[in-house]
Amino acid sequence: MKNLGWKIISIILLPIQFIIIKIITSNEEWVEYYYSRGFFKIITRFLRIITGWTSVSLGLILVYASSAFLFYLSVKTFLRIRKKEVSLRQIIINFFAYLSPIYLFFMLTWGLAYHKKPLKDLLNLNTENIKNQEVIDLCKELIDSTNLTRSRIPESKLRDLTFEKVFAKAPIGYEKLENQCNFLSYTTPSIKMATGSDLLAYMSTSGVYMFPTGEANVNTNNMIYDVPYVTTHEMAHQLGFASEEEANYLAYLSCKNNPDPVFQYSAHYGTVFRALNKVWEIDSTFSKSLFDKLSPAVKADREKERQIWKKFRNPIQVYVVSPFYDLFLKSNGQEQGSRSYDLVIDLMVAERRKGLKK
Repeated sequence: MKNLGWKIISIILLPIQFIIIKIITSNEEWVEYYYSRGFFKIITRFLRIITGWTSVSLGLILVYASSAFLFYLSVKTFLRIRKKEVSLRQIIINFFAYLSPIYLFFMLTWGLAYHKKPLKDLLNLNTENIKNQEVIDLCKELIDSTNLTRSRIPESKLRDLTFEKVFAKAPIGYEKLENQCNFLSYTTPSIKMATGSDLLAYMSTSGVYMFPTGEANVNTNNMIYDVPYVTTHEMAHQLGFASEEEANYLAYLSCKNNPDPVFQYSAHYGTVFRALNKVWEIDSTFSKSLFDKLSPAVKADREKERQIWKKFRNPIQVYVVSPFYDLFLKSNGQEQGSRSYDLVIDLMVAERRKGLKK
């Protein structure tokens, strides 16, 4: 077997890496201050400098090319097995030999971010023992805010707004937040319209952070009023917040603090339906009555969005992509998996609690 020496060394290093990573992730303070605010902040800014000069999604092109090569390699390996040109032992050795550096690269450039200090602790938010009434009260306030912010946006502004204009304004909200929390400092934007957006839509992906290149990618199928929320969500990942509920919460805060009225609407539009889902779990009939309180304009926006994404719905998305992504999140410490996106409501309830105490 070619290059057997380095492959054996690589395989030996795999469990050693795993043990070291386990030790590191056992202390969220280490991850927060040495990785998230240290190594990750440096490396991700360096990547954004490299990739920010072009509007092309370099990371997604890399993923598509790698996927095509992996498919080709799989077919080639299968044919070689049939011809008995390669043994199962060789395949296993190759697999683990290449897995070792890939695992290390993933953990250093993104994986460790799942084990940083929780945002609720950084912002002193109490998410314990949330009561049903608190969720309902938050939902009512969100409905009022969603209706109000939507009423301030003329249709002409939505027609004239472009993805490029949203990307240009997106850092403003984080600049406002940085005044309160210096760890939310955002510089050197690298925000792209996702290459192959339709393909991502078939996988139910509205946006994706590409950790190998540091890029925030936004699906062009998103409705323009949802683009600010999706964009700032991916920007939160660029800041090292891997948790989906935390990225959602930072997107909400960033958009809400942006002076642009579309961003403010997007903050509430992006969270009000998650709140309604939470209320649905409490009382489905009451959730319907709350939904009816949304203004006709908001309901029309929701229906337009629903129709756009409906055409991309497919069995592979439901039975392959979604379960795989759910497993990916759980394997990285997100116990709720895909449901973690809705946990943003817990953080918003905690924020509301602090406001009521003042």
